[in-house]
Amino acid sequence: MLQGRHRRHVTPLTAIRRVFWAAFWLALVLVAIKAYYLGIPPSLALADSGNYLRSLAAISYVDVLFAAVIWAGTRAILALTERYGFSPRPASLVALIFVAAAALAAVYAVASVVFFGIFGGFLTYPLLALVGNMRMLSSSVAAHLTPRVILMLVGLPLVYAALVEATVRFVPPRRRGWHPRHGITFLPLGAWLILGAYGFSLGWTTRQDRRIAENPHWVLISSWWQVVSGDGIVRLTDEFPAADLKDFDPIGPRPAAVAERPANVIVVVLESVAARWAGLNGGPYDSTPVLKAESSRALVADNFYAHIGRSSNSLVSILLSAYPKLGFRDVTEEYPQLSGTSLASVFRDRGYRTAFVTPSDLSWAEWGPFLEGRGFAELRDHHQLGCPVPISSWGVEDRCMVDGMLDFIGQEPGRPFFVMGWTTQTHHPYEPTPGVPQLEMQHEPVPDQYELDRYLNVLHETDRHLGRLFDAVRRLRLDQDTLVVVVGDHGQAFGYPHNTYIQGRTMYEEDVHVPLMFWFPRRYRQPARTGAVGSHIDLAPTIAELAGVPPAPDWQGRSLFDTNRTSRAYFYVAEDHFTLGLREDNWKYIFALREGIEELYDLDRDPNEQHNLAKMDPLRSARMRQRLAAWTEANRRQYERAGQ
Repeated sequence: MLQGRHRRHVTPLTAIRRVFWAAFWLALVLVAIKAYYLGIPPSLALADSGNYLRSLAAISYVDVLFAAVIWAGTRAILALTERYGFSPRPASLVALIFVAAAALAAVYAVASVVFFGIFGGFLTYPLLALVGNMRMLSSSVAAHLTPRVILMLVGLPLVYAALVEATVRFVPPRRRGWHPRHGITFLPLGAWLILGAYGFSLGWTTRQDRRIAENPHWVLISSWWQVVSGDGIVRLTDEFPAADLKDFDPIGPRPAAVAERPANVIVVVLESVAARWAGLNGGPYDSTPVLKAESSRALVADNFYAHIGRSSNSLVSILLSAYPKLGFRDVTEEYPQLSGTSLASVFRDRGYRTAFVTPSDLSWAEWGPFLEGRGFAELRDHHQLGCPVPISSWGVEDRCMVDGMLDFIGQEPGRPFFVMGWTTQTHHPYEPTPGVPQLEMQHEPVPDQYELDRYLNVLHETDRHLGRLFDAVRRLRLDQDTLVVVVGDHGQAFGYPHNTYIQGRTMYEEDVHVPLMFWFPRRYRQPARTGAVGSHIDLAPTIAELAGVPPAPDWQGRSLFDTNRTSRAYFYVAEDHFTLGLREDNWKYIFALREGIEELYDLDRDPNEQHNLAKMDPLRSARMRQRLAAWTEANRRQYERAGQ
């Protein structure tokens, strides 16, 4: 009787061993996946091998700790089955569930590294909300799904399960019970954790891709908990003078500038185009020869900024002259009925014909519902344009947008018009127009040469079609009565001069500094430039002044010609973390909320932002951080009112 009772209380040794080996192989697989990200050089000298091993430990030691923690938790569950005398079946079931979950965790780790390459961070609960329409994202995602990645996603769970079962079957079990020599098993774990923590502190704390060192599974779980348990409001605790809030006050009633006669207005927003790559602001790239030539009858702004590397939020700022919410979600999706006066409404109310044209899809992030009732008599996306074959999942060629704009302009001659076009072809994966010869235009040592070459060629092709727009305005003899505004919605990064890619991951110049040109031959008979620091919220008031109409009282921006405006621009990053930034005169300040890292750059002397002066000038850093604190408070109040 006692013997049988003892057998019933013994947890099957096989279940314990299966859980141990599953955790062991999971830890190795997670390290191997991070090694895949890091890249394994074909040959390593002894000194380089040490550096490589330290870097690998730095970005994977948290993964190893994750595997150890879930092993310990599952082992505790198995101990409970033994203590309370359950039959062996629950223990076996727990072990099998653990193996299956670990296999899925390995697959998720591969997918997370791919996701990191696209978005610059691991998948989080807020990013799930950002991803939105997967159909639209499919081209960008497919560009990273190489045969090797697909093979890893499909084959990894099978190989992993086979490794676990092989070691359970062929590695002899140790004697039951604990012996001091069993602790030697965990010495490599401790050594890896120590080496990883040391390696991360030594060389990874300031790298742009430092977040690769996080464990993707924990990032997803913790982000979900933060959203569920928090209020989603970004705050800085720094006290600030009450006068700092004036930067965010509405403009209030203003008289209109006196116009000789009504000006037609064309606004072209270039998707994912930074000033660095466009060439209008003195860069080394000849990617926009048409715009450079047309700038001889235009004003070019040298210091103009997007608030965030996200098109939807840029749309809100450009159209409503309102700061976007400091949050993870697209404002168009979260607040489709956001109150505010649209730039298009200002012109429609004065008898203008109005239209919004894009070669993309207005179903993205609820753009269609957001634009309804914003003063546009017509909304045209790729469904209404004459190009049935999409060039990518993002839409058709930019040529089709220009065709649609020309069709609209040609209607009702003599009646003033306002038309807004938003390109899409320069969005990742930068799909070139079939049959168009590719040009050699690279002039900087970027790591991602293939992607930049595609991008510059697509931008060059879009620029060529904008030339047709300018030619049509002249052919119709509207050039003296038409203002053409060309602006970028946000930047794009290619690994130079900072180790960051795509968009919205940092607030360096390649991410937030955008081109801006006001082509208006009636006013600018010679090329003109302005060094005023401005941002997307300032665009609508500036257009209104040039066109001779009064700005809406609720706009938060100020005309670039306003002599009383402050020379400041605010921007932020919101992915799985928050970073806030401020450009004030020649100074640029960046503050990462999670890590508390400060960066300060003198852009006059250091345009590539390579020399962080935050520690050398703490008073300036503290003052600029106060202004950011005022922004977070003003933004909280703004969107609390919007939610009422």
